[in-house]
Amino acid sequence: MSANCPVCGGTTASRLDEPLAMPILMNRIYATPAEGKAAALGPLEFVACPRCGFTWNLAFDPSLIVYDEEYENDQTYSPSFRNHMRDRARDVVASASADTPVVYLEVGCGQGRFIEEVIAAAGERLQSAEGFDPAWRGSEATGPAGSRIHRVYFNKDTASRLENKPNVVATRHTIEHVPDPVGFLSAIRDALGQDSTARLWVETPCVEWILQNRAMQDFFYEHCSLFTASSLAFALEKAGFASPRVRHVFGGQYLWAEAVATGGVQPGEPVASIHEPLHKVRVDFIERWRAEIAAASEEGTVALWGAGAKGVSFAILADPEGQVIDHVIDVNPAKQGKYLPRSGLLVVPPAESVSRKTKTVFVMNPNYFDEIAATAREVGLNARLVPID
Repeated sequence: MSANCPVCGGTTASRLDEPLAMPILMNRIYATPAEGKAAALGPLEFVACPRCGFTWNLAFDPSLIVYDEEYENDQTYSPSFRNHMRDRARDVVASASADTPVVYLEVGCGQGRFIEEVIAAAGERLQSAEGFDPAWRGSEATGPAGSRIHRVYFNKDTASRLENKPNVVATRHTIEHVPDPVGFLSAIRDALGQDSTARLWVETPCVEWILQNRAMQDFFYEHCSLFTASSLAFALEKAGFASPRVRHVFGGQYLWAEAVATGGVQPGEPVASIHEPLHKVRVDFIERWRAEIAAASEEGTVALWGAGAKGVSFAILADPEGQVIDHVIDVNPAKQGKYLPRSGLLVVPPAESVSRKTKTVFVMNPNYFDEIAATAREVGLNARLVPID
């Protein structure tokens, strides 16, 4: 990525930490431990712009990113995450004028899970729902609940596939994968047409939450673009969207921004934001959790709960030799029986962890702690649960 800030053009980026090798694709799953341990690595070399607060992986190479059928990041098996999605879908529907039908477009829609939530929230107000994503696994122009999903990127050329002109658009957990985020937003704006007044919603991780919570397990290679609330608002204005409003959702972990397409907008000055160096923070994080899992292993089997990117990262940082953590628990059936990148850890359903006589479980995301505790009780997993807070 550029040495200059991709959002505001600032030229004085500061390095957050020394480079660190991590799997290129955190949510790719593998059929054998050997394949997992051989997963390709890429360098994390995050820098931050003091002029606007945007943070990016200077070493990111988009040519290394190839999403295929072994990439699995579906979080909807969690009731907590489904509730979060339903709340965001209600936001999307409520932003369309009450006297107009909902014509919905999603950019980077994955397998259409959020489209389903929008359709359910819109009810009889829905006129149409369409999505664009090159990773769509279904047939072209077919999607869940009567939607249409196109297996291409959304831009000015592919916008002709739309059946109706959208009045509300969402892109969730996509922009953080894009090395030119302003260009990404500008492409959406151009494709909507100059006369569009559609509402745009953007959801993405909040780098301020990561830094304030010392969540070193939340830096991933494929998340090359990380925003503060103010830098996301600035990027939206720079791309031609007016009146951005950004708030925190999902326990503060995500930014949820709303803006409106306009014929022209002049962005103001970005809000300065200085991020402290993270070398000592990372060292302290690693020392703390290596000590905790080592102590836990003296009591019996140690597991992680959560085979997503946080779990992949934590396993590598806290148990680099793979000597202490026995397995990873996850409720997503597509991940069960598969292995994580680099650690090669086996992913199992909650009930199988019981047979492994697990004594301590480190919970990757505290947002899920209560539902994990409930699931553990249901399957008879009598283990100590430790949130990675």
